[in-house]
Amino acid sequence: MTSGTGGPSTSVSGAGGSDPTGAGGADPTGVGGSNPTGGGGSNPTGGGDTTLVGVETPGEDCPVPNMPSFGELKAYDKLHDPFTMMDGTKVTTRAQWVCRHREISELVQHWETGPKEVKKATVKGSFAGGKLTINVSGGAQNVSFSVSISLPSTGSPPYPALIGLSNGSLDNNHLKQMGVAIINYDHNGVQPESDRSGGIFSKFHGNAESGALIAWAWGASRIIDALESTPDAQIDPKRLAITGCSRNGKGALMVGAMDSRFALTIPQESGSGGVAAWRVSEVDNKGQTGSAGVQNLTRTYGEQKWFSKTIEQFGSAVTKLPLDHHQLVSMVAPRGLLILGNLNYEWLSTNNADQAGGAARLVYEALGVKQNIGYVDSGHNHCGTDYKNGEQAAIDAFVKKFLLNDASANTDVWKPKNELDKAKWVEWTAPTIP
Repeated sequence: MTSGTGGPSTSVSGAGGSDPTGAGGADPTGVGGSNPTGGGGSNPTGGGDTTLVGVETPGEDCPVPNMPSFGELKAYDKLHDPFTMMDGTKVTTRAQWVCRHREISELVQHWETGPKEVKKATVKGSFAGGKLTINVSGGAQNVSFSVSISLPSTGSPPYPALIGLSNGSLDNNHLKQMGVAIINYDHNGVQPESDRSGGIFSKFHGNAESGALIAWAWGASRIIDALESTPDAQIDPKRLAITGCSRNGKGALMVGAMDSRFALTIPQESGSGGVAAWRVSEVDNKGQTGSAGVQNLTRTYGEQKWFSKTIEQFGSAVTKLPLDHHQLVSMVAPRGLLILGNLNYEWLSTNNADQAGGAARLVYEALGVKQNIGYVDSGHNHCGTDYKNGEQAAIDAFVKKFLLNDASANTDVWKPKNELDKAKWVEWTAPTIP
């Protein structure tokens, strides 16, 4: 079990079910009610905790199996079954999906990112002059950081808000005119992407194991903690979105996956290490080296310290990695998720994210909220807003539904360049979760 992420640990063998890698699936729990995200509440038929929305970490009380060693992992060249637990149990109930969600989180932290939380944080917020200051105590050192908040010109407080990694790459003025506040999160102060020992994350936890993406997720969670206790900021912590582009798109996905209090996640052009599946990136790269071709795991790991050192061993053994990013994407379910791609850059590919997004969509479908995941691919300037295929209309629809509580907004948007190639990548069938 990864350190510091809570919950009891049970020892099991590494492999489970028909998945030879030892990583399993997901349990689609959390559909229901008038909540447009489809989450929350108890399940009168399944028993157990079925909460997927409104908490930082669903399934904290679920037992999590010990992880196998690297040597015990077996190669598997398709996308893992998100509906099979690590012990081989098939997911059929909402409560099981909560525990599977927790398993996937632990898999990501153990094999890719390092732990999000080693020490429990006590957070206090204060607001003055348009800045929210987040004071975090309880760790190796007490730390603090600030984010700026720009309120909209319409609507009434408390306002919904979009948190942007380095202010994001959406049309923020347009969103403010819709009634959405903008929060500028300077995440590199929490942990710079070039140094695992730099920034306040490692100071608070007293270690330098985790990569930048999970550190940024930790910081975003502490922002929510501060907003929950600081009404003077005039922000509704139950109506928050996260976004970022390119490397910050990788970060936005990690943030949204690792904290189920975010109502909406919008990763832009995130590529390998973001929405894209590692296995598909490796195939699409076609063995090219240097800067040519599609960015694969080795190049992603080598570019910046976005991940922990643990993932490096999979650079020449990608098919041994006991998870892939369709599972990370599926952690956002049943909440709002809009994936934006870019066809103009070979290193980004698009097929790698199209396949992962398509596989994750099956999880949304199993949860009964297929309309809560959207996808748009088009060609445009990198991290620009010169959209050519309806991106802005899709952004507006998802913002209306998940931040402005407009149940009439149409989020049935699915425009990837490539549909999921089930014959090539998927051996499993999504269940219908009651």
